Amino acid sequence: MTLKTLVTGVAAAALVGGAAAGVTSIAFSAGSAPGAVAVQPVVWDIPMPQAPAAQLEAPLLQTLQALAGGGSFVGKGSYIQGGIGRIEGIAADRAYNRAAAEGKFPLTFNVANVANVDDAGGVVSADVTATSALGTTATQNVQFVRGPSPSGWQISKESALSLLSAAG
Repeated sequence: MTLKTLVTGVAAAALVGGAAAGVTSIAFSAGSAPGAVAVQPVVWDIPMPQAPAAQLEAPLLQTLQALAGGGSFVGKGSYIQGGIGRIEGIAADRAYNRAAAEGKFPLTFNVANVANVDDAGGVVSADVTATSALGTTATQNVQFVRGPSPSGWQISKESALSLLSAAG
């Protein structure tokens, strides 16, 4: 079974994205100074704090390394949004074993240009460059979503399908 067959057999899941905004009301009152003008309350939309890109590179790399590491893909479902089904896992294991036999592993990754996709910081995109043990290199933009993986990040289902399509 080729990776393209796997890709056509997998339905893409919608990305998790939401926006959150904090609302703060600040009221200033004029002191007892003569001639002071009272300032009216103002409401401001303040976005949730966003993690700097440098702080996200390590967990995103951890997610990628876990997916590219040895072992069955059935156990790697927490690193992919929506998990990995039984048939998907078997096909991914076969593709991984074939690539390993060809000497393509281990892979090394470089993550650059990490950017928030949504205001809440729950979806980020990054340019991921993967280099195989054979020296071949490929770069692709990948989306990550916050999720229950040990790194706290999962690769989006859409990006996983895109990567499989590019590899096949």
